[in-house]
Amino acid sequence: MSPLDVIKVRSQAATENGAPKTKPSIVVHNGLQTCLVPRPARCQASTNSVFMSARNIVRTEGVSGLYRGLAPTLLQSIPNVILYYSCYDKLRMWGKEEGASGFLKYIGGSALLAGGAARVVSTSIVSPLELVKTRQMNSTVPTSMAAEFKSIIGVGGFSGLWRGARVTLARDVPFSAVYWVVVESVRESEAIRELGKDRVGGKFLTSLLSGAAGGIVATLISTPMDVIKTRQQVSLSLYGGSNPQIFSMMKNIYEKEGLEGGLWRGNSARLARVVPSCAIMLGSFE
Repeated sequence: MSPLDVIKVRSQAATENGAPKTKPSIVVHNGLQTCLVPRPARCQASTNSVFMSARNIVRTEGVSGLYRGLAPTLLQSIPNVILYYSCYDKLRMWGKEEGASGFLKYIGGSALLAGGAARVVSTSIVSPLELVKTRQMNSTVPTSMAAEFKSIIGVGGFSGLWRGARVTLARDVPFSAVYWVVVESVRESEAIRELGKDRVGGKFLTSLLSGAAGGIVATLISTPMDVIKTRQQVSLSLYGGSNPQIFSMMKNIYEKEGLEGGLWRGNSARLARVVPSCAIMLGSFE
């Protein structure tokens, strides 16, 4: 899945890499004259196709370009998944225990709240690795993790390692909350329960389908925050001054680039990466 992540990051960070920051125009011929008019947001191509992007990266950087940021990805994946699923499972279990306190019972009784709380814990801990991963993926030349850490700390201090953590939480907490609400709803639906009933591997199949459904809905909802997160993290210039407010960045991207070509940039690559991952992880965990 790493190549899809690289393609998504490169696509979302495009305006940080020197692409035009104004809406593109199209040429219109009316028989008498030729003129340029702004291209409607819905007609803008948010990215090249995933395959075209992959081919361009391989052509200019070699196959290794598709695996930029692999080291921090592997380092963060194991603790992130363990923390996330363990926290969710424990919160749900504690909330259902007899004599559970009001707070635990309230959070554990809600897939939405338990999913959000679990993501706060895991995201806060692995945020520095997520930052390094994003910056390496956006680089067209190989950089070591040590060099990235040194660069980030040198400009922003130790706290700079958590740059973009706020918008990462703004992306991940709603993602997790929505994901688990959809997963639990789909898993409890009559059609899915019948599908997995008295079938070899039935539980794995229902978890796989539930995870995929949850991944699709949660990804579509959270992509705008993912775009903002990427742009904050790839730009070292942000470390020198105040971090732009999330909603002011969102407004700016929408006004200059539209929805599909701006706030939902890189959505295809993100869906292609996240949905199978959610399905496989949930199926394996269950």
